[in-house]
Amino acid sequence: MSVELVVQEGLPHDWDAITRHAPVPARRWWIELGRSRLGAGYQSFTLRENGMALVSMIGAILTEPPTRARLDPFAILAGHTVSQGLAAAAPPPWSSEQSENVFPCLLLMYPDYASFPVGTKASAPAILGDFLAALTDWADGTGIAATALLYLTPTADPLMEALPATGFQLVPLTGQCDLDVTWGDFNGYLATLPNKRSAQMVRRELRRIDEQGLILTSRPLSAQEPELIRLRCMQVAKYGATPNVEVEQRYMAQLFARPEGDVTVFTMQRTEQVLGFAVFVQDDDIWTVALAGTDYAAAGSRFAYFSNLFYQPAREAPIKNVRTIAYGPGSLDAKRRRGCRITQLMAAGRLRG
Repeated sequence: MSVELVVQEGLPHDWDAITRHAPVPARRWWIELGRSRLGAGYQSFTLRENGMALVSMIGAILTEPPTRARLDPFAILAGHTVSQGLAAAAPPPWSSEQSENVFPCLLLMYPDYASFPVGTKASAPAILGDFLAALTDWADGTGIAATALLYLTPTADPLMEALPATGFQLVPLTGQCDLDVTWGDFNGYLATLPNKRSAQMVRRELRRIDEQGLILTSRPLSAQEPELIRLRCMQVAKYGATPNVEVEQRYMAQLFARPEGDVTVFTMQRTEQVLGFAVFVQDDDIWTVALAGTDYAAAGSRFAYFSNLFYQPAREAPIKNVRTIAYGPGSLDAKRRRGCRITQLMAAGRLRG
């Protein structure tokens, strides 16, 4: 028996076979779509036995803090993101550390805010222990100062049980929001909301949309979407990042390259003016929010977010045989009131001994 940790740039040649039954964030297309979030590039770490992939994960070596705080393992595990609702409920394990003692840092996660192992033995405790031992030995020998895993999902539960034995500290990070589609029409959706007040809130918002003459549309993505890119850049700027038109154009091009029918664009408009949009991508019976944007300065735009991301998709999901809508982390209370199920996500960190 020959077991070894194989570290390489990009994905292994057999990644599609390894992830055939894995959750959506581990699929090659989603990794390539969001790869810029992990910096210049990513690496794969695969424990193999006689060439067969037992356990595999991907990640990036960060030499400095990322510009997005929610992708910064030091900021999260040092307690600097509590105001953003990240790792707010537990003592931060790196609170006494300085940034220079954490970087370079190996961050293990998929670009779409999820982390879990894949492979034929991805839930086997003993093999996961071997994987973590080999990974930390490699990291220590390479000069990596710290290793972190962000947005660990329930799929990673066996891995989380193995992490403390290798020196990792676990903390609750945030919640993952998913909407289970159990209804056949919009009234059925309203009936699933947590209470009568939530249903009244939705009806009130839809009534105001109608009173203002706002137009709701659902359509495929076009090859050229300059107005959506403009709104996307406005949203990026609102949340403190620097918008990049070329990056957004490349992102749109990748979305447009999906097979026909996979991508749905929901918009809210006033005559020809688009006030907001959301793009959903379908994998099997799962819809994932890929992109959204809003013209915050336009009158009536305050209704665009929830209409584009919740109310319009709720109407169409049964028609497209969607059974789950994946919204990702953040804005937990607002998403819960609109029917989402909240799942705990975790973070883990280890400093080199």
